[in-house]
Amino acid sequence: MKTLTISVAAYNVESTLDKTLASFNDPRVYDDLEVLIIDDGSKDNTNQIAKKYENIAPQTFKYIPKKNGGHGSTINKGMELATGKYFKVVDGDDWVDTSSLVKFIEDLKSQDSDLVLTDFTEMYPDQSKNINLIKNVEPAKEYTWKDKIDIKRVVLHTLTVKTNLLRKNNVHITENCFYVDVEFVTWAAYVSQTITYFDLYLYKYRLGEADQSVAKANMLKNIKMQEKVSYQLVKMYDSFTKNNKMLPNQEETIFNTFRRSIGSTMRTYLLMSLGEAKSRTKTFDKNIKRLSLASYQRLNNDNFIRLIRKGNYSMLPLAKVMYRIWVKKYGY
Repeated sequence: MKTLTISVAAYNVESTLDKTLASFNDPRVYDDLEVLIIDDGSKDNTNQIAKKYENIAPQTFKYIPKKNGGHGSTINKGMELATGKYFKVVDGDDWVDTSSLVKFIEDLKSQDSDLVLTDFTEMYPDQSKNINLIKNVEPAKEYTWKDKIDIKRVVLHTLTVKTNLLRKNNVHITENCFYVDVEFVTWAAYVSQTITYFDLYLYKYRLGEADQSVAKANMLKNIKMQEKVSYQLVKMYDSFTKNNKMLPNQEETIFNTFRRSIGSTMRTYLLMSLGEAKSRTKTFDKNIKRLSLASYQRLNNDNFIRLIRKGNYSMLPLAKVMYRIWVKKYGY
């Protein structure tokens, strides 16, 4: 059994995939690492780049072509085929720090935690920013959700999870849709019991490019996909809370992940005309309330969502102006 399987979501990524795969290509990890390059029906030269690395190290790199089904389908296929004890997702336009990967895999060999968390770096065209979402934990020490740990939220870039845990709980991610990584990380946090953190800036997350799904223009274009994922998260959170299996610390971490996605959809509405922004926000919020009153009420703990709802959405025009200023200044 391999120590780690990395599932690479690859769709028309010929311009970035070589950098992604090169970051895994180190003979020191060949025996312990499996890289599944899940080609989601690409129409460019993604397959040629993937096959190049498969030829370099066939014991590590495996090219998996499939019909187009969206990001979630690549995660589902990766979970199905993975042979590693641990499972991690890396997008085909991102990469890892190779030296950190070598150390990380060595550390994983002695691990048995359900979740293994690391740090990541946001990589912009002209700068980079290290991100740490985990506080009050000792590196390499195993914790449970009963412990007083501070995990701000779980994101794809920080997460590595036991493969058999995903399979045992029949984790399945929505297909034919963007923005579903939050479903994956929410599931992982829910089914886990033990957590270990390593202070490694392992994942390099590319941002600031116009072709990305998280670019504002594309988020506007794909707003229905954001809504679809948001509604799925509402149903997931409602189901998880009704099962009464979450510990308080676990619930808080999952809620912080969940509310950020709901808030992101609402912020996308703020980029629309005032009339459409208000109409879409009210409909979206009404649907959340219809799907789960408990989730709707819990979301009032988010300062931004509470502001948007205030006075029957009377603060929305001010929020819209403020958000446009923010986007112009910071770009996100």
